[in-house]
Amino acid sequence: MQPSKPRDRVLSELAAPHLARWANLWGVPGLERSLRLQSSTRMRTSLGRCMPARREIRIADYLLDGPHGLLLEVVCHEAAHAAVHALHEPEVRPHGREWRALMRAAGYEGRARFPEARLSVLPTRAQKGRILWEHRCPICQRSRRAGRPMRAWRCVPCRAEGLTGRIVITRRAATTGPGA
Repeated sequence: MQPSKPRDRVLSELAAPHLARWANLWGVPGLERSLRLQSSTRMRTSLGRCMPARREIRIADYLLDGPHGLLLEVVCHEAAHAAVHALHEPEVRPHGREWRALMRAAGYEGRARFPEARLSVLPTRAQKGRILWEHRCPICQRSRRAGRPMRAWRCVPCRAEGLTGRIVITRRAATTGPGA
């Protein structure tokens, strides 16, 4: 499909030959022509999103300013979701074995999240603005983070010991960029 914005055209031109190769490799020829690639300035906590029913892939705009290899891996990741949707029933798990097999066939590790070290090279504007909530057990000091306060969470090991398992919730600024 034809891109509408200049950044979308750049994204499509960069990704088109790779998408065609992956589509043929995965047994879904023509997939690259049926998908619309868009860059999104609104994506702050994820690197990409595939919406197979709309035949659309959105990629965080700041990835266009980052390393070419990271951009291609994210495009491949999202295109693999579209291919799984075309090859299998929509009930297949998003990062299940079918999806992982397509990623491996394309030469990438099938993973749902990118390691922090890969994301540290992104422009700083991509790493700002996300608020996380730390959930810490005051007894054993175990902690978890979430994008919102999870008041129902309890410390499982402390509960197993007969304690209440109550946790302390503190607002923290994120230390890493999206996808971490």
